[in-house]
Amino acid sequence: MMGITMKCRRIPVPVNLTAYDKEHVDYEDPNFRMKIWTLHHPSQPSAQYGPWHYHEEVELIAVLQGTLTMETTHLSYHLQAGNVVMLGSNELHRSHKHGHDDLLYIVCHVDMAAFMDPSLLPYFAAFTGRSANLTQFNETMCKYPASIQVIHQLIHQMLLDMTIQQRGYELSINASLKKLMYTLIQIDDAHIIKPMDPQLAEKLRPALVYIEQQLEIPLQIADISSKLNYNSSYFAKLFKKGMGMTFTSYVQMRRMKRAEQLLLTEAWSVTEISGKVGFTSPAQFYQLFKRHFGCSPRQFVEKRTLPKL
Repeated sequence: MMGITMKCRRIPVPVNLTAYDKEHVDYEDPNFRMKIWTLHHPSQPSAQYGPWHYHEEVELIAVLQGTLTMETTHLSYHLQAGNVVMLGSNELHRSHKHGHDDLLYIVCHVDMAAFMDPSLLPYFAAFTGRSANLTQFNETMCKYPASIQVIHQLIHQMLLDMTIQQRGYELSINASLKKLMYTLIQIDDAHIIKPMDPQLAEKLRPALVYIEQQLEIPLQIADISSKLNYNSSYFAKLFKKGMGMTFTSYVQMRRMKRAEQLLLTEAWSVTEISGKVGFTSPAQFYQLFKRHFGCSPRQFVEKRTLPKL
């Protein structure tokens, strides 16, 4: 296996932006929510990035040959053969082929919630992106080349199992995916993954689903407490204990994540987007966005749509 070192750098993301709606992943088997395949780009180079896009599924990419540049709104990854990159749920990203060599890589989309059986409920919030940004693991993996190699091999094994589909392949893929998660936890010196008490996870799971469904409307803790038959004060303490942040902070974080997606994928005004993420006051949305991202919504888009130099 070649080139285990992965280069990560923080950048203002350039290049012309092509709007892209939220990507829908079609599964061959809706009861086995993983899609894994290889992509091949011939030798001609491309300086043009693909469109910004995002999806609920966690994405894993393992490069087999050539060089791929992958970008999120905060980081750029220069990936060569043997390298791996992980994109958390709803992480905006785009990529392009780099150099003249043929590019061959594995892409894996996985609905992590579908693989989190009851014994793994403590990790549900983290591995589904509710309480952790899995994209942060890329910077951690840069420090652990041996773990990159393990994860690369696991992704390749899942591709083989999905392609051949021998009897019991589902069990093999489940085992590989859980081994991958365990490998991430082993190198998690930044404590990105914080396990939750299983009983607490069970109580909060419907609340997290409800929040995602209601991001377009103003949402108060009393609304969700009533729906789940909890006292508001009790539920607030429960939520803070399980998620590591207040209910209000979590909802704001999810609203800002949705706003980030809409700004880069829709031709809507800032006022329209503020309404789409539950704000009745565009001014309040503007203030929160600037506090969260350090710039105005317009500046956020401009910095990510500059022509490449």
